[in-house]
Amino acid sequence: MVKELVVGVDGSTTSWRALSMALGIASRDAARVHVCLVLEPRSTPEIATFHTPFPIVADEYDGADLGNEVRKQMAQSGVEGEFSCRRGSVAPELEALAATYGADVIVVGRSRHPALHLGGVPRKLLAVGSRPVLVVP
Repeated sequence: MVKELVVGVDGSTTSWRALSMALGIASRDAARVHVCLVLEPRSTPEIATFHTPFPIVADEYDGADLGNEVRKQMAQSGVEGEFSCRRGSVAPELEALAATYGADVIVVGRSRHPALHLGGVPRKLLAVGSRPVLVVP
């Protein structure tokens, strides 16, 4: 029986499916859901031999619209939990959140890019994570 779930969302179709799956499991098991948007830095075009990191979105972005929609879906499903926004590398941030709450499982969506099949985040979670990962297509 699952008591705590961590779900990674980014607004993509597969992340909404992952959230729906997690809410269904949480509803069935009376579990708590910890939903997280991780804003990952990426690099500008290469200048000489180094990269300059900058956030994917403006610094003032905090995922408010996404968070409001997540909270609405949790309320509609009668599931307890919260939404948070973090900055960093997605897989380690989700794993850290799962460790904080003693999550039984991390739920993520599969990559939108067919060439990646499973996707980078699920692959990293499976490689270095310490708990089960549910990858939703």
